[in-house]
Amino acid sequence: MFCADWALIFGFGGVALHQLRDAEYSDDALLAAPAPAALGAASGAFAALVLYPLDFVRQTATAAPGTAGRPVFAWSSIPFGACAFGLFLRLGGAEAPLGDRAARALGVSAVALAVELPLDQAKIALAGGLRNAALVTTLRWPFSAALLLAFETAAARPRLS
Repeated sequence: MFCADWALIFGFGGVALHQLRDAEYSDDALLAAPAPAALGAASGAFAALVLYPLDFVRQTATAAPGTAGRPVFAWSSIPFGACAFGLFLRLGGAEAPLGDRAARALGVSAVALAVELPLDQAKIALAGGLRNAALVTTLRWPFSAALLLAFETAAARPRLS
């Protein structure tokens, strides 16, 4: 998954969470299973749909040599979002100490990135194989965890009117 995917997943998830809270859904209902996973899957689907015609990296990486790239649907965004939100929001809260939240974010990021990796054909093609793509993914692991922490912190803050 690339940066635009993450921006759209976390942006859509945050806006959707605030809209649901504005509609007076309680945090108990929003964080009860399977709501966080559904929110993450919807966020991933939104990112994949928005990027579908514009994702030139995937188009170029997955095109046969000597042919023009065609739009490629980012299927990997859906399970990434479902795992990331489904596990992270479900397993704890923003009131936990930062060290506990960071450990949870690292664990959840590892799971989400592992689920996403086999489905991300563009990353595998760009890296030159699954093994190299897995190595590149480990470099992105702390960034993914940091984004989850930032998302949780922003989602826990009251909205300014």
